[in-house]
Amino acid sequence: MEPPRRRRRRAAPAPDRLTSLPEHLIEGILSRVGFCDAVRTSALSRAWRRRWESLPTLSLSLLDGRLSTLPTTVDSVLIRYAGSIRDFSIRIDAHSSSSCRIDDWLIALSRRGVRSMDLRLHCGLTINSSIYSFSQLVTLKLHGGYVCPTPVGFAGFPVLQELKLVDVQFSVKEALEAIISRSPLLAVLELCEVCNPSDEPCMIAAPNLRSLTIVLVCDYYAWEFGELPRLDNATIDFDTYVNGDDFGAFVAGVAHARRLTLSTFYQPYFGDILLETLPCTFANLRSLFLSTHFEMYAILSTFCLLRNAPNLEDLEIAIINNQEQETEANAEFQNTQWTDGMCASLQVVKINDISCLSNEMCFIELVLSKAAALRKMTISLGDECSMSEENVQSKLYTYRRASPSAQVFFKDIYHPEFRQQLKLRRRGTNNFSAMWS
Repeated sequence: MEPPRRRRRRAAPAPDRLTSLPEHLIEGILSRVGFCDAVRTSALSRAWRRRWESLPTLSLSLLDGRLSTLPTTVDSVLIRYAGSIRDFSIRIDAHSSSSCRIDDWLIALSRRGVRSMDLRLHCGLTINSSIYSFSQLVTLKLHGGYVCPTPVGFAGFPVLQELKLVDVQFSVKEALEAIISRSPLLAVLELCEVCNPSDEPCMIAAPNLRSLTIVLVCDYYAWEFGELPRLDNATIDFDTYVNGDDFGAFVAGVAHARRLTLSTFYQPYFGDILLETLPCTFANLRSLFLSTHFEMYAILSTFCLLRNAPNLEDLEIAIINNQEQETEANAEFQNTQWTDGMCASLQVVKINDISCLSNEMCFIELVLSKAAALRKMTISLGDECSMSEENVQSKLYTYRRASPSAQVFFKDIYHPEFRQQLKLRRRGTNNFSAMWS
């Protein structure tokens, strides 16, 4: 007779290491992975099946989701999830079925403690007064859409620090003015193709503003600056033709800036001089980037800015509209524009995409012969340069240098990385605009 078989003991199930993690670690993991990944953790184990619903906070990002499922997804989250939604991001195209639901969602989200909002909407979509209900917003990004007036009693955004608007239309200029002026902590303001609907200029006043970017297709005189005492970085880029003394008064509004990017020197139809005088001195300015060229009116504008920036240390010029010289501004003429003390602190100069035309070379020669503190000048040759690099180097070797430590370097503009950097620097907000694509 065979002895009875012993029953094999089943191995004890392996401990669920995910479930055994401390509660604060689980919450930390789920809150950092983003909404979609947090929901996917439901498949890890039975204990994690609805774990994401009990999180104290999560980020709801639907920028790249399928447009057809957006309404169901958002509704499901708002119904099943009871916690706060720290970040909310969504993209709604022109023909999306979500267009009619955005207001309902904003009303529901306004009670969820949202601190960062990124709405990317088609231009025809109206954003009603629900957008003004988010009192805890720290960051607000709007791309597209038509914004209604502020409701009666709008107290502002008390903790808003960053406001970025791209291709947004306001029904009245007072709505934008109220958002800016009633955000006492606002530090970063970027306006890209935001047009003023009024005949009166729109006031930009923010006592704690540190960084300002304006990229507009409308006229500069539709905007004016209030007090910006803490402004550190300013970028002004207009796609329209500007000229006259009024523009000088406009630029003076950012006189407190330490870094200034100015890309407005497109050739006007009637040949008016862009800037001859400025009503103030840019005493704080240390870094200046100009997108310009070397025709007569632009040269005068450049000298006007340099005369009014006594503490400038870093100058970068990107030359646009490379073409045949229409007027000559020789060394004698440019020398008359130089004043005592001009560029006394200038240490670094970069001139990109030069054609080696006489106006450009005279300017380079003048800076080398006058800037006594200059340490480094970097030059990149343009596609249509009239001289070889060897000939340019030989010519530069003959120029007198006021600074014994001044060195001249060449950069290869044909290198893809440098060309991309130059493209972004020519228009300081390209990087910002690409963020919305």
